[in-house]
Amino acid sequence: MKKVTLKSITLRNFRGEKERTTNFNQNGETTIMGENGLGKSRHFDAFMWLLFGKDKFDRKDYNVRTIVDKEPIHRVECSVSATLDIDGQLLTVKRAFTEKWVKPRGQVDEVFKGNETETFWNDVPVSTTEYQRRINEIINDSVFKMVTNPYYFPQLKWQDQREQLFQLAGTITDNEIAAQNPEFSALLDKISGKGFADFKREISARKKRLKDDLAQIQPRIDQTQKLMPEAADFVDLEKQAAGVEKEIANIDKAISDKSEAIRQQYEATQKKQSEINDLKQKQQKILFDAQNKAREDAFKANANRREVENNIKVAETEIATLKRAISNNQRDKKDLEARINTRLESIEKLREQWHDENAREYRGDDICSTCGQPLPEEKRVKALQFFANTKACNLAAITENGKRMKEDAGLLNKEVDKLVERNNELQDKMKEQEETLATLKETLAQTSAQSEKEISPEELPEYKTLGDVIKGLESTLDAGTQPIDTTDLQNRKKGFQQMRDEIKAKLANRDLIAKYGKEIKDLEAQGKAIAQQIADVEREEYTIQQFTKARIDECERRINGLFKYVTFKLFDYTIEGNEYETCIPLVDGVPFDVANTAGQVNAGLDIINTLVRFHGVSAPIFVDNSESINKTIPVESQVIHLVVTKDKELVVR
Repeated sequence: MKKVTLKSITLRNFRGEKERTTNFNQNGETTIMGENGLGKSRHFDAFMWLLFGKDKFDRKDYNVRTIVDKEPIHRVECSVSATLDIDGQLLTVKRAFTEKWVKPRGQVDEVFKGNETETFWNDVPVSTTEYQRRINEIINDSVFKMVTNPYYFPQLKWQDQREQLFQLAGTITDNEIAAQNPEFSALLDKISGKGFADFKREISARKKRLKDDLAQIQPRIDQTQKLMPEAADFVDLEKQAAGVEKEIANIDKAISDKSEAIRQQYEATQKKQSEINDLKQKQQKILFDAQNKAREDAFKANANRREVENNIKVAETEIATLKRAISNNQRDKKDLEARINTRLESIEKLREQWHDENAREYRGDDICSTCGQPLPEEKRVKALQFFANTKACNLAAITENGKRMKEDAGLLNKEVDKLVERNNELQDKMKEQEETLATLKETLAQTSAQSEKEISPEELPEYKTLGDVIKGLESTLDAGTQPIDTTDLQNRKKGFQQMRDEIKAKLANRDLIAKYGKEIKDLEAQGKAIAQQIADVEREEYTIQQFTKARIDECERRINGLFKYVTFKLFDYTIEGNEYETCIPLVDGVPFDVANTAGQVNAGLDIINTLVRFHGVSAPIFVDNSESINKTIPVESQVIHLVVTKDKELVVR
C-alpha cells in the first residue's frame, strides 16, 4: 500500500493569497477553520493545481493569479509548493505560473508575451511533461480525484460509477448464476448464441402470436356451429331415395328402347361435331400466332426508343441532383462570405483602436498637489514608464487580436475558393448532362413509335380455308336425322330426378354435420395445444425473471459486500417489470443526493476506503463543510477538514 501524506503547502499570490504556509498533522486529522472567504477550500484547489495543473473542476490554470481591481497582479510569482511524505520518503514539488516579458529590438520597454509554467522536483527544475510523468507514477490523476474528495465518486455519471464498481467486484458470468439452478442451465442452453434481450423479445412475440391464435379458436367454433344444419331421420330418407331411384331406372329402360334407334345417328353427328370443334381450335391458334407475332415485332421495333427514354430519365435525375448540390454550395458560399465580412469589419475596428491607442499621450501631472513643487524626477519617470508599459500591452493585445481575425478571414477565404472550384466542377457536369439530355431528346423525337399491327382473320389464308371446310361439315349435321318423341317419359323422369335431388340434399346434411363436428373437435384440440404452448412460454418468462433477479442479487451482493456504510442499487425495473441498468448510491437506504451532509461525507469516505484498498494507494482527503458532521468514519488516509467558523483568520489545528 502506497501512502501519500501532505506535510505542508505554501501558496504565493495564488487566488488572493499573497503568501501562506500551512502545516498538516501527519498521523490523524487536520482541521482548517475560519469564516467564509478566508481560503479554506483554496488549499484543496492549490493542491490539485500543484499536482496536475487543474482545479477540482478539471479547469486548467483557471484564475490562479491574484486579481485586484478586476486585473491580475503582474510581475509577481504565482506558485504553489508542498512537501509530501511518500511511504516515509520526503518529496518537495513546486509549480509556478510566471509571466514572460521581453524587450523587442530597438525598444526601451519590455512587452508582455504571455504566461508559462515552471515545475520543480526537489528544488530541481524539470519540464512539465517530465514533472507530470513523475506525479502519475506516484498516483494517477483520475484515481487521485476519487480518493481525495468524498463527493467526487457519487457525482460521476452513473455509467462511470458502474464501470468502476464492476472493476472492483469482477465480472459475474451467466454460467456462475446458472450453476445455482438446473432450470437456469437449461435456459442458457436454449438461448445459446442469442442475447437475453433478443430471447425475451422472441418469446414475447411468440406469446402474443399464440394468444392471438387462441383468441380466434372460440369464434371459429361458434361460426362452425352456426353453419351446422339441423339433424333429420336419415334412415327414412335413404328408403325414399331407393324408391325414387327404382322409378327412374324403369323410366330409363323405357326411354332406352326408343333411344336405341337414334344412337347411331347421334354417334355420327357427334363425330362430325368433334371434327368441327378441332377445326375451330386450329383456326383460333392460327389467329393467336399471327397476333402474337405482330406484338413481338412492335416490341422489337420500339427497343431503341425505350432505351433512349430510360437514358432521358437518368439524365434528368442527374441534372436535378447537380442543381441541388450547386444550390447548397451557393448557400454555403454566401454564409462564408458573410462571416468573412464580419472578420474584416472587426479588423477595421481593431485598426482604429490601435491608432487611437498609439496616438494617446501621457497626460500625468508633474506638480505635487500638496506642496506645489515639481515632482521628483524619479517619480515622474516611474509614472511615465508605467503609462508606456500599459500602452505597449494594449497595442500588443490589439495587434494579436487583429492577426487572429486576419488568419480566420484567410481560412474562410480558402473555404470559399474550394466551394467556387467545386461549384465550377458541378456546373461543368450539369452542362455535360444538359447537352446529353438535349441529344437524347432529339434522338427520341427522331425515333417514331411502332404500333402493333391489327390482324384481321380474313387476311389469313389458312384461317379462311379452314372456315370453308367448317361450313361444309355444319351443313350436313341435320341430314338423315329422324326425331323420336320421348317427351312424356323425359318429363316423368325429371319429376323423379327433382325428388331425388331434394332427398340427396337432405342426406348431404348428414355429411356436413359429421364434417363440422370433426372441425369443432379439431379446433378444441388446437385450442388446448395453444393454451399449453402459452403456459410453456410463460414458464420460460418466469425462469428468465428468476434468472435476472438472481443475477441482480448476486451483482449487488458482491459489490455491496465491498462497503460498510454505503450500498449501490445497480438495477431497477420499468412499470412493465423489465429491468434496466442504473447506479444509485444509497445511504441507509436513501439516495445519496437526498441524504444529509454527514451521511454523504461518510458514504464518500467509505467509497474512498474501498478504492484505496483496490488501487493500493492513499492520498490526503479534503472534507469540505465539516462543520455539519459530528463524527466521520475511520479512514486509512490523511484527513483535512475544512470547517466554517466565526474566526476572522484561518486557524489550523
